[in-house]
Amino acid sequence: MTGTTERLRRLAYGIWSIVGFGVLLAAFIWMASQVKIIWLPLAFAGGLVILLNPIVKALSRVAIPRVIATLFAFVVLGAFVTAIGFLVVPTIQTQSAEFGERLPTIYDDTIEFLQETGDDLGFDLGPVWTSETIQEWIQDPNNQEAIQAILGGFGSGAGRLLAGVAEVGVVVFLSPILAFYLLVDLPRTQRLAYQLTPPRLRDEVSHVSIQLSTALASFVRGQLLVSLFVGVLSSAVLFILDVPFWLIIGMATGFLNLIPLVGPFFGAVLAASVSLLDGHLSTAIIAVVAFTIIQQLDNHVITPMVQRARVHLSPVIIVLALLMGGSLAGLLGVVIAVPTFAALRILAGHLWRTRILGESWEQASEAMIEITDRPERMLPTRRRPSGDDPRLFDTGELSELEPEAPAEAVEPR
Repeated sequence: MTGTTERLRRLAYGIWSIVGFGVLLAAFIWMASQVKIIWLPLAFAGGLVILLNPIVKALSRVAIPRVIATLFAFVVLGAFVTAIGFLVVPTIQTQSAEFGERLPTIYDDTIEFLQETGDDLGFDLGPVWTSETIQEWIQDPNNQEAIQAILGGFGSGAGRLLAGVAEVGVVVFLSPILAFYLLVDLPRTQRLAYQLTPPRLRDEVSHVSIQLSTALASFVRGQLLVSLFVGVLSSAVLFILDVPFWLIIGMATGFLNLIPLVGPFFGAVLAASVSLLDGHLSTAIIAVVAFTIIQQLDNHVITPMVQRARVHLSPVIIVLALLMGGSLAGLLGVVIAVPTFAALRILAGHLWRTRILGESWEQASEAMIEITDRPERMLPTRRRPSGDDPRLFDTGELSELEPEAPAEAVEPR
């Protein structure tokens, strides 16, 4: 009877924990929507913190003040971005100008392709608008009123475009500033969070925080490295195949690879379309095959190598997360959707496995996070932190920071 009562108590505790967590999450989403202008710069600042913190930590270990270490990390990042800019901007300008010149021809070729495809399939597309037809319609005085209405619609669209550009400017300006102060104050913030946590929960909160920070840091750094790899490899393949606008397509593929499942698919469609419009069917087929290989290489080789700690999410969950994030928060939602779902999976899994199933913290962590081992020669020998060191939200490696759970953690309170 006692065992049944204990299981019922655990079940009730778990159900009410989920309900309470849902209420708190709904309240947080509502409050976040009221101050949504700050979240996009803060999200990018968090990404910069995760990216640069290893450099700052390494310099701090050799007695360099954290402010100086943070400045040096930003100098390194700025130098890298500047070097990339000098390498790619001239080619992008040339290809953009070429694209502008060829746009009418590309449009006419697209219309002709659609007409021929429709004829082959027995569909009549009706009258079509070629570039010459559009130009004649614009020059016709009888269409001035309609043109003004269209321009008015574009005016409202231009206003939204300007608002979007202004938002990007805010992100570019504020994100590095926020990231700088977050990096400088990170140890102090960790100590404060540790002190504000109730003593009976400090060990568990610290343990879960390490799981979260390790998984999220691995995801962010891994996605950046993988996107760089995909962008460079895609551009190289398209250059070899002599596909028009190869650098623009390759860079767009790498950038969109920050969103899981999107980059190589987008690159394959765009490269094949451009090749077909250029009259090279064989090039289009080779491009699709090449992007398929790049996608498989990314999924099965590169990503497991660079993301040591991974929270496995099925493709269905990833697609649903992207759709929900985009509908709720636009670009910000798409950017943070997958890491947010990964974090929620870790938290919910820890609570369920420790509170309902009675597992230890380590068992819950092993079920939620897959750790890819590195060769022993690559593992640095470092002094473990003392028991009093706060380790909340540390973005270091799990092998360096993982604490041992106390014996009482096996039977949750």
